This record gives sequence, structure tokens and C-alpha cells, in this order.
Amino acid sequence: MKKRLIDIQWSFLSLCAPAFTYFILRIIYGKVLGVDGLGLYTLAFTIYMFGTQFADFGIGSALTKYIAEYEDDTTRIKDFISVGFKSSVVSGLLMGTILFLFSNLISIDFFHNSEMIYLLKIISLCFPFIAIQKTVLGTLNGFLKMKDFAFLNVVQQFFILALSIYLVIYYKMGINGTVFGFVIPTIIIGLLSAFFVKDQLSIYTRNSTVILKELLKFGFYVVLTNSTILIFFQVDTLMIGYFADETKVGYYAVAVLIVQGIMILPNAIQRINVPTIATSYRKSEYSYIEKIIKEIVLKTFLIIMILSMFLIIFGKFLISLVFTADFLPAYLPLVILLIGYTIYAPLVSIGGTFSSIGKIEIEFQINAFCALINIILNIILIPKYGIIGAAAATSISTIIIAITYAYSLKRYFRVNMFHGVQREAYNRD
Repeated sequence: MKKRLIDIQWSFLSLCAPAFTYFILRIIYGKVLGVDGLGLYTLAFTIYMFGTQFADFGIGSALTKYIAEYEDDTTRIKDFISVGFKSSVVSGLLMGTILFLFSNLISIDFFHNSEMIYLLKIISLCFPFIAIQKTVLGTLNGFLKMKDFAFLNVVQQFFILALSIYLVIYYKMGINGTVFGFVIPTIIIGLLSAFFVKDQLSIYTRNSTVILKELLKFGFYVVLTNSTILIFFQVDTLMIGYFADETKVGYYAVAVLIVQGIMILPNAIQRINVPTIATSYRKSEYSYIEKIIKEIVLKTFLIIMILSMFLIIFGKFLISLVFTADFLPAYLPLVILLIGYTIYAPLVSIGGTFSSIGKIEIEFQINAFCALINIILNIILIPKYGIIGAAAATSISTIIIAITYAYSLKRYFRVNMFHGVQREAYNRD
């Protein structure tokens, strides 16, 4: 239990670092670049976030599962890491090339902004290094080396914060400085992260083809799931960029930023739960898994409820204090988003449960269904209600996904617990 709490603390720190960095940077960009500049940065950074999800083709997440699952077989684990590392580099190069080639199409035809072309080409260069880092982080997470996991994230975020402030404020590079501010650290840290797994890498591995198929099969569903999750949470921002302009994106970015702050804790808990549940499931400890899930959901809900009430009461004051009164149109979307996220956050803390037990297709089906609902609601509501409609669409969708996920978990584990008891009785007889 003590180690579990320590791991959660390190995981929490690794999530606090980027949240703190991007919170500070958005405050600075909002004041230095204005609402339009913050909106353009948000759109460019959203594309970068797609890269962090897809560059390694889900191999990092697959390694977390397989390392936890084969914790006693060091040779097999080493083979998985070696094959995964080499495959992720190829995947990153492929994804980066695709973004580079389609940067004109994305910028002009979708966002109607020629200034984004150069920004997206620069972002595409860091995709291979994102893939390397994601693979290393997935490996460290599987081993539950959360101290090293946190170290990589914290160093990267400190680097991004320092370089971005220098390029934007002192070197006065404007929007270009904001992009170079996160691209350069990503490339450098991506290269350095390889040293954390160098002892696990080998040139020749046994059954490389079989291992690669396993990684890609699991990674394929990870990519599908991550794509639906990312679409689910970014479609509102992207649709505002499509139907409106950078100014509205800038307002909405402030509301989303504050909401994301309260999601740090449930996301930190989730990272620890994935390898823990994978190990428990392999041992058929269904009762233990159910106990963990109930305990975590209840505690997370109480904490998030308190934080949400605080933000609703003092939201206007905080927005004016931190960003200036120009950003007050962000308050109403913030309140609407908090309603949905308060219900959704407890489920985030146990998110990834299906993927940790090898049933990632269930997770994909749930997220795909809810992402489709979110897209439809955004298309209907944004043209008429603007950022208020975007917030309402996302809030409704988060409530739907929370209910769907909770029902699916309860149904799945109750069935397996029943069969597990039957098997135990059979074995005793």
C-alpha cells in the first residue's frame, strides 16, 4: 500500500508538471499575444497533442500491459521492449511525414489560416522523438518505475517553460516562438529518454515477428481508442476553429485549461491502476479489482466535487485575476464543462481498466460511440450557440461516457467474478 501511494505521488507529479507549464504559458501567451494569438497557439498545440497520441502507434501502452503481465519473465520482457522500441521509431517517422505532407491541406482547407502551414511543418519534425519517449514512458510505467517516469516529464516541462518564455518574451518570436518552445525540448528529451531503457535493448530478438504482431494488434486498438478519446476532448476546440475564429478558440481555451487542472488527480491515479489491475486480473483476483474500483471512484468524486464548487463560486474572480477581464466570456463555458467533468472524473481514475486486461476493444467501442455523439452535438450546437454550445455538447457527452463506462465495467466484472468462483469450486472438487 505504501509503495502504491508513493507511485501515485510520482504519477501525480508527472501530470502536474505539464499542467503547470501549459497553465503558465497560456497566461503569458494570453497577455503577450492576445486572445487571437492564444487561439492560434491552441490550434497548433492540439495538432501536437494528436502526435503525442499516435506517433508510437500505441506501442508504449502495449508495453505497459505486457511488462506487467510477464513480470516474472525478464527475457520475454526484454524482447518486447527491443521490438517495440525499433517499431516506434518507424511509426514516428511515418506519422511525421504524413503531417508534413498534409500541413497545407489542414491549415488552408480546414482552419482557413495560412500562418499554420509553417507551424505544422515544424511540429511534424518531432514525431519520431515523441514515439521514442512514449515507448520509454510505457516501459517505465510497466515496471512501475514512476520516479524515472516523473523525472522525464518534469525535466521536459521545465525545459519547455524556460525556452518558451525566452523565445516569446525576450527573443520576441511571437507565435513561432510558442511552437519552437515545445518542439525543441521534445526532440532533445526524446533522444535522452532512450538511455533509461538502453540495458533492455538488444539488436537480435527471439520471435520478433510474433511479438511485433502482438504489439501492433494491441497498439491498433490503442490508436483507435486514443483517436476517439482525443476527438472526444478536442472536437469542440477544432469545431470552434472551423465554425468561428481564433478569438473564440482563445476564450474557450481558458475554460478548458481550468477544467483540465482538476483532472490531474484522476489521471495520475489511472496510470498506477493500469499495471496494478493487469497483474491482479492475470491472477483472477476479481474481488480485489472491484474493491479498488469502488474505493477510488468514491474518493475521486468527493475531491472533484469540492474543487468544482470552488471554481464555480470563484471562477470569474480567478479568470480576471490570472488572465485579465478580457477573458471573462470563458466563465459560462467553464461552469457548463464542470457539470459534466464532475461526473466524468471518477471514471477517469479507473479508465484504462479494459485495456489493462486485454479488452481494449470494449474501451474503443465505448469511446467511439460517445465521440460520435459529441461530434454530432458540436455540429448542431456550435453554429448557433458558439462556445456555449461547444461546452454543452462536451458536458453532455462526458456524462454519457461516464454512465456507459460504469455500466460496462459492472457488467463485465460481475460475469467474470461469477465464472471465477465456479472455477475455484470446480478445482476444489
